[in-house]
Amino acid sequence: MRLGVIDLGSNTIRLVVYQWNGQSLDVLENVKHHTRNIKFVRHAQMSKEGLDYIVASVKELMVIARAYDVDHLHIFATASLRNIKNSDDAVSYIENEVEHVIDLLNGDEESLFGFEGMRRNVSLPLEGLSVDIGGASTEITYFKNNKAVFMGSLPMGSLNLFIQHVHNVMPTESEQFLIRLDVQNHLESLVWLSQLKVKSVIGIGGSARAIMRLHQAKYDINTSIYDIHLSKQRVSELANFNMDQRDIETRLILKAIPDRMTTVIPGAIIVDEIMNLIHADDYAVSLYGVREGYLFNRILKDIEMAKQ
Repeated sequence: MRLGVIDLGSNTIRLVVYQWNGQSLDVLENVKHHTRNIKFVRHAQMSKEGLDYIVASVKELMVIARAYDVDHLHIFATASLRNIKNSDDAVSYIENEVEHVIDLLNGDEESLFGFEGMRRNVSLPLEGLSVDIGGASTEITYFKNNKAVFMGSLPMGSLNLFIQHVHNVMPTESEQFLIRLDVQNHLESLVWLSQLKVKSVIGIGGSARAIMRLHQAKYDINTSIYDIHLSKQRVSELANFNMDQRDIETRLILKAIPDRMTTVIPGAIIVDEIMNLIHADDYAVSLYGVREGYLFNRILKDIEMAKQ
């Protein structure tokens, strides 16, 4: 069975085509469009230009999905359309233009799907925290004994933090300080988070992978990013962009993760502040995330129910 999932995010819109044989999942195609939808948001509303930009990208990805002859195609959106005032109108407009239903996930659903995807790929510790940093939101889940215990979604992400605080390409020391203050203020809203003392943090998504790829490039490491564990000190080093070595560090980022150049430092700061707050000292990343969790817990579950 071939399954297509289009993930309509704030920073990118991505199509992944999977082959499912009833037991294992294989990726047949993975196409990403860097749309940065959030740049079309003014006064908390998505502009008509932004919606048309999304429609054009989604239509193109739907053509690719049809070329793979997928049996089921699902489109879901997260903070890109959830955290705007004209959310309902935006979703309806896109649905009408692409002639396909858009599944708008709420914050808890996004957190849960991220955790469910991660736990199918990672050997989880007894307890820990999963952190999924998107362009416009961050989903945090505390898990214990292989089950999600607390979940939270915060309206901060690597892209909106960059847009709000950085005036050039890379953040100055004062801009990094302001990003940290913003992150700390958001984290305070999750009362349960400050009461935790957890060693392990597992990153999900593009920002998590970007942090690991930056680490690989900086220390010339060839190990797969999914086999690397970073200490709190190493995460802090990656999160602090050194303006005295701006040219060197900028070239390093350009070489390692050009598509994440402006968002990797804000993303790393989010991880660093979370690890500070809960006294964590181990950071790893998961291959699977919200797309795979959505696939297993919504698409495949619905297919099985329909057969009964």
